[in-house]
Amino acid sequence: MYQRLTALGRATAMMALLTWPAAAQLTVEQKLADFQTLVSLYAKQYAPYEWKRDTQGFDLYKVAPWVDRIRKSTDDLDYLQILGEYVAGLNDIHSSYASRSNFVADLHLYTDIYDGRVLIEQIDRFYLPASRFPFEVGDEVVLFDGRPVMDVVRELSRTVKFGNERSTMRYAADLLVYRPQSTLPLAPRLGESATLLIRRADGSEATHTIHWDKTGYPVTKLGPVPNVPVIADAPDNRLRPEFEETERQPLIMNKARRLRARLENNVVPGALRHLTGFGGRAPVFRLPENFVQRLGRNRADYFYSGTYESAGKRIGYIRISDFQPVDFSLLSVPLRQWATEIAYLKANTDGLVVDVMRNPGGYGCYGAELMSYLTTKPYFTFGNELRPTLEWVQSFYETAQLTTEDGLEPWEVNMLQGAYRDVLTAFTENRGRTGPLSFCAASLEASPAQDRFFEPIGYDKPVLLLVDEFSTSAGDIFAAMAQDNGIAKLYGYRTAGAGGSVTESLAGFYSEGSARTTISLLTRARSYTAPGYPTSSYIENIGVHPDFPADYMTRDNLMNRGAGYVEGFSQAIVNLITGGAQE
Repeated sequence: MYQRLTALGRATAMMALLTWPAAAQLTVEQKLADFQTLVSLYAKQYAPYEWKRDTQGFDLYKVAPWVDRIRKSTDDLDYLQILGEYVAGLNDIHSSYASRSNFVADLHLYTDIYDGRVLIEQIDRFYLPASRFPFEVGDEVVLFDGRPVMDVVRELSRTVKFGNERSTMRYAADLLVYRPQSTLPLAPRLGESATLLIRRADGSEATHTIHWDKTGYPVTKLGPVPNVPVIADAPDNRLRPEFEETERQPLIMNKARRLRARLENNVVPGALRHLTGFGGRAPVFRLPENFVQRLGRNRADYFYSGTYESAGKRIGYIRISDFQPVDFSLLSVPLRQWATEIAYLKANTDGLVVDVMRNPGGYGCYGAELMSYLTTKPYFTFGNELRPTLEWVQSFYETAQLTTEDGLEPWEVNMLQGAYRDVLTAFTENRGRTGPLSFCAASLEASPAQDRFFEPIGYDKPVLLLVDEFSTSAGDIFAAMAQDNGIAKLYGYRTAGAGGSVTESLAGFYSEGSARTTISLLTRARSYTAPGYPTSSYIENIGVHPDFPADYMTRDNLMNRGAGYVEGFSQAIVNLITGGAQE
């Protein structure tokens, strides 16, 4: 009883130190303290800081304008919007702020940008019956709630960035009619309905009012939260995002996480679920009439594949929908299916089309293993310039303890020890970053798939890789490996430019949000020059540019299930087979 009363007394004394805000909103002091945790997270972990400062014109350490906006914010929703815009300023799809909300407002339409216009891509006819909403797929949204639709799209893009302007705008067009609050903090402020001015294919226009289908709990306030007096309120107590040089002694732990596991979650957040075909097993286009499907009918199939005839040549087709196997402990299962299918296609086709369009990414090393079956020669994978934390130091320390007694070659031991020294050195530097490190093996060079006699068994005929602006993260990596090593020619549109590995952390104890942080910069085997960027081996923002440019996002492709696009890449692979020139 005495202990209980003593505890109660301590609790009462503590409550006496706390003052509750009058309204259920955060105070300015709480917002600034919360914002400090977000800034500190990126100051500690964010790898591409200099790249973003120099190429995107955004310095995440210059927080004064953001602090001023926070001080002037009138409620918690405005504050969450500021957090989202701050992180979005990095123009990095791997880095984003998400509020803790499951609220979604949905118009049950799919919209995307074709030929520079926002067109209706799909319609949920159960929610929007044709008798009341007689618009059709391919019709254009001209005005949204009385405003030019592209103005609304640009406004939505303030908290969501995809690394390049085109992908960002398409990303935001997806959110025009599907508003998750986790991505769009102001979503609860939507009215009961939206008014759309729609232009039909014949040029006629009509206005339609559609009720928002709202689900989940809308977060409108983050409080009340008690104010805890600052223990030492020094005159210079303000945000200090800059690093200061300090002595850091890495902690040693008995067992470190495997390095490869840190690339497992490099997938785009689920807010893009309305983008047609994003992560889908089947292709977004209709394959030729004579296509004979092999994989993709059964739930156990990881890939979609088959063959068809074009210009007298037998063409193989296989789609990789993502690089994120369901169970990493069973990674050998999809690899075995891939190996079996590539062996069949090698024996039965003249050329191969591999499709990574609208691929949300995943595990880069998995993509590197798939690549080993598309070549018969050694190839370079990809490097990671890492911004180390204690966890990384500890992980590399553990790998540096491995010896030849663990089955390693002497050169592998030396490489792992060198990597540890590189990580430790970068850890002790101000905003230090390592050189390109291998996450998939001891070396950046990989061997092609081989049989038990050590003979290459990979595909040895022309390969065409389909890419677009949503070939993301591991999709970027896969395209870079194919192009850098001369394994395939690329057809389509430049990839997303998501060139880093990522972690996710709690970002603010008052706001209870989370943030994804890019902790490394991926490097290619070669350097390239792209418009608007310095010559670089980085993938971030630049993406991977196709050898044969082709734009799927036309109204003709929308209305004809990509017939023109399929004809284009079929001609391209035939030209590669015959040695003809690409038009």
